[in-house]
Amino acid sequence: MQETFLLPLIIALPLLGFVLLGLFGKRIGEPAAGWLASLLVLGSFLLGLVLLLQGGARWALPDWLPGIPFSLNLDNLSGVMLMVVTGVGFLIHVWAIGYMHGDPGYSRFFSYFNLFIAAMLVLILGDSLPVVFIGWEGVGLASYLLIGFWYHERINVDSARKAFIVNRIGDLGFLLAMGLLWSMFGTLSISELAEKVEAGGYSFTTLTLAGFFLLVGAMGKSAQVPLMVWLPDAMAGPTPVSALIHAATMVTAGVYLLVRHAFMLHDDAYLSGLIVFIGLLTAFYGALCSLGQWDIKRIVAYTTLSQLGFMFVAVGVGAYWVAIFHIVTHAFFKALMFMTSGSVIHALGGEQDVRKMGGMRKYLPATHLHGLIAAFASGGLVPLAGFWSKDAILAYSFEYGPWLWFLMLLASVLAALYSIRWYVLVFWGEYRGKEHPHESPAVMLWPNHILMGGAIGVGFMGLPYVIDYKNFIEPFLTKAIGEFPHEKLPVLTEWVLILTSAVVAIAALWWGFRFFQQRMPAWYKRFQAAALQGFYVDALYNALLVNPAKGLAELLFGGDKGLLAGFAGLGSLMGGLGSLLARLETGALRFYLAGLVLALVILVGWGVLR
Repeated sequence: MQETFLLPLIIALPLLGFVLLGLFGKRIGEPAAGWLASLLVLGSFLLGLVLLLQGGARWALPDWLPGIPFSLNLDNLSGVMLMVVTGVGFLIHVWAIGYMHGDPGYSRFFSYFNLFIAAMLVLILGDSLPVVFIGWEGVGLASYLLIGFWYHERINVDSARKAFIVNRIGDLGFLLAMGLLWSMFGTLSISELAEKVEAGGYSFTTLTLAGFFLLVGAMGKSAQVPLMVWLPDAMAGPTPVSALIHAATMVTAGVYLLVRHAFMLHDDAYLSGLIVFIGLLTAFYGALCSLGQWDIKRIVAYTTLSQLGFMFVAVGVGAYWVAIFHIVTHAFFKALMFMTSGSVIHALGGEQDVRKMGGMRKYLPATHLHGLIAAFASGGLVPLAGFWSKDAILAYSFEYGPWLWFLMLLASVLAALYSIRWYVLVFWGEYRGKEHPHESPAVMLWPNHILMGGAIGVGFMGLPYVIDYKNFIEPFLTKAIGEFPHEKLPVLTEWVLILTSAVVAIAALWWGFRFFQQRMPAWYKRFQAAALQGFYVDALYNALLVNPAKGLAELLFGGDKGLLAGFAGLGSLMGGLGSLLARLETGALRFYLAGLVLALVILVGWGVLR
């Protein structure tokens, strides 16, 4: 692995775009600003690919902080993530050139977009936790700016603030984890931490606690239960923001953090079980909420929650390479799903209510093909990409316990249902709106063509061992993640699981296709009313946490106001007294002599009376 200054250049390119577009964006104008931002991200992709093909790279500033270098590391794990972030990120940038056409904040948008990519690259390339934390916070800042991009509307600003505040809870966990690890090992270098944990001689309980705090950080960034409430509201930003946050960057950061610290989690049954439980709960919660939404982007947002739950389950059962594999496949089909939704919104003049859509296959043939592949890949249809990564998670879940496999199979049924529901409501039936739909321009269609190709074929890099075909991604990632004991399932069992998963997905997609074209029964309407509100989790948080905190804040503010009013009254009194005494300063000598005589008389009188 070579030591080269080209590694920080990968980060510097999009950071340069942020600065240039922030300072001179209005002069650069449209569409040059969008192409500049896109080409800089492409430059990071190509440079990272070259370094990865050369065996990776390292770079460090040894004297950054006392005992903590500013170190970057491009290995196989961070390399895969870099390819996803910059590759899919580049396609989203290009697509946004068309989507954001005519927006008054066009250059500002791409400046923020480049900042987002730069921060994410710091996060994945950082080889010490403080460096990772810089990227971690940078992603949070960029998401705040992008979610609230249309800040003239209050709902967008509130959504940005909500995302920022909820993520601070997770960030506190990250900070506590760093403090514990420093106190235990005297280093925050991830490479050195792995060596020290392997060497032993530490408190297992303290390491578990540090791992738990890292998990809290991951839960915040990857929107796991109970810190998931920010993610659906992140739809307030422009659709390219939703695609970038939900598909390739921010929400996968928590999963990446856990996989990078697999050496802390693997032998800890408590943490692994907790991760499985959280992931399973999130997979079901996101799926059920998605089935009740009417906003096209919120439908897809909740599907992201569900898929992130699958990734957490993969981490919990020790299938670390599978979690990254699912990140890769998910990046393609989820970006395609969001950008297809954006193309429909663009075609309908900003309409996002699926009840005013339908029949889009007749008006938008290319976009319909994108939506069909996205829905099938998300629903786990064989042989699309989503099937292979989902099937690998199910196989590892079966090894963990047949009960977990059964529950995850149910979650995959829900994934098929919410995917086909989105497709049916948008593209099938008759058009229910009043606009005149039109197909997207080429600058929006071609990125989706490429993403569609990925959603179809990228899963073939991780086929199961029973298929006589080389699995490329498992050995590639294992070199960076580490070797952990794992016994493969018997061939017959593996085949039964594959066929079961395939049949269940096909059956669920077909049943959902028929069901969601009909008039909804009463029981579904009752379920949908609750799902539409996210099963009232926000209302519960408001009642238990937000409103009491607001009440306490108002009480303290009232106390402050009373205290300040008291000080103001005292100040007014002293000011009045000062004004009265100032009148005695007349400047007349006879007045001062009379005052002295009067004071003398008072003193003599006081002395006599004593």
